[in-house]
Amino acid sequence: MNNLLTKNIIANYLGKIWSFVSVYIFIPIYIKMLGIESYAIINFYAVILAMLFFADAGLTATLNRELARSTDRSYTRNLLFTMERIYLFICIGIALTIGIFSNTIATHWLKSNSIPERDLTLCMVMIGVGIALQFYSTLYNGGLMGLQKQVLANGLQVTWSIFRFGVALLPLYFYPNLLVFFIWQMLINAIFLMLTRFELWKALKSDIPAVCDFSIMKGLWGFALGMMAMGIISALNTQLDKLLISKILSLEDFGYYSLATTFAQVPVIFTTPIALAVLPQMTKLTAEKNKGQLARVFHRFSFIITVFAVTIGCLLFLYSKELITLWTHNPTIADKVDIVAKILLIGGVFLAYQLMPYHLSIANGYNKVNVRIGLMVIILLVPSLIFLIQKWQLIGAGIPWMTINLIAFVLLGYLLLTKFLPGELQRWASMDILLPTLMTCVLIYTLYLATHMLPGGWLILVYCAVIGTVSLVANLILYNKLHPLSPLDFRRMIPVKEAQADVGNN
Repeated sequence: MNNLLTKNIIANYLGKIWSFVSVYIFIPIYIKMLGIESYAIINFYAVILAMLFFADAGLTATLNRELARSTDRSYTRNLLFTMERIYLFICIGIALTIGIFSNTIATHWLKSNSIPERDLTLCMVMIGVGIALQFYSTLYNGGLMGLQKQVLANGLQVTWSIFRFGVALLPLYFYPNLLVFFIWQMLINAIFLMLTRFELWKALKSDIPAVCDFSIMKGLWGFALGMMAMGIISALNTQLDKLLISKILSLEDFGYYSLATTFAQVPVIFTTPIALAVLPQMTKLTAEKNKGQLARVFHRFSFIITVFAVTIGCLLFLYSKELITLWTHNPTIADKVDIVAKILLIGGVFLAYQLMPYHLSIANGYNKVNVRIGLMVIILLVPSLIFLIQKWQLIGAGIPWMTINLIAFVLLGYLLLTKFLPGELQRWASMDILLPTLMTCVLIYTLYLATHMLPGGWLILVYCAVIGTVSLVANLILYNKLHPLSPLDFRRMIPVKEAQADVGNN
């Protein structure tokens, strides 16, 4: 189990690292080739995709959970076969809906100074088709993750990303046009859909033919609909600020805000793979009612996520303007997005803190708390966003998002740990969150002051690498001092003594 978990974490990290690298490599190129408004449309595509992810009615999360916990091949094949039919209707509905409202979005929602309305309308139609194809592939990718074939799943994702963004530069080099970009997206998304479907069905290969049986969903709709509700709330919480900015402000300002949010996502990008890799193990331990081992896994990876999130968040916060300038090669853009990026980074760290409690609730098939807190947050979010965007433009949009993630972190942590790991809340808050956060912030700020007067430029990356390494080593020492009976070895992401026990058992 531990060796598989380690491989899955590494695979998730490689996938996320490539996603991270590709985004930060290609965004400046796309802005240079197509312009800031065209980049804003590309990001609007991502916003709509995220907003519509609730449409899967929690089916992807349900399939992931069922494949992780069931060994009945006939059941899992029939479940997948049935979900495919449901997904087909959902994706056709998405494409048709966006196509019908494409002209309204182009003429009454987006405010472009350089892109003709006819081209915008056509882009919206192609966005609908591209989203439907990409959306369908998430079902199969979620199934591969549930089978703990995360190496394969991430390999497919990396290949898809290379062709989607990297190879796309070839046609754009000869025809630098936004329409060419979206035609390419539809083609690559269709190919990726076929590949992921083939690999999942191959993993579930059996001589018994699969059948469509909607009755198989009866016992799953409660969890699936709960996940749908959480998906809606999550989408609104993370994308509503961008959606409102695309309506209230110009496409140019929306492009700048999109850059700031991309920069601020780094703490979550680097920590999400850990939580995703641990989820199948927590699901299994929950099903076995092994509370003791579940608590140990939860605390261990909560600490690791905190260390990575705070280390990355602090470094990006302190060096934000220098790093954005290096990234975009444009000091003007860095000046425009620096403050809002700092605000969003703080919210990103609090979002990373929520990952383990959130996945603990998924492992237990429980989502009522997430839904209720999310609804409360949305009620407060909309008026505060509208007021603050109108008052302080881009900066105003970042403040509610940061505040929301702070509130959600506190409430989710308290309610979910009290319910599923009673007696562990104080240890989680103090030892897994507060202590490493305070030590990391003090340590990194001290080292930042020591290097602040040194030459800048590309050397900033060296300073970040050195300071980040010192922070990780210091936290490793701290954890092992606090847990001498179960020390961590970050090279394997599992306790040293448990790793030795595995070797002996093998």
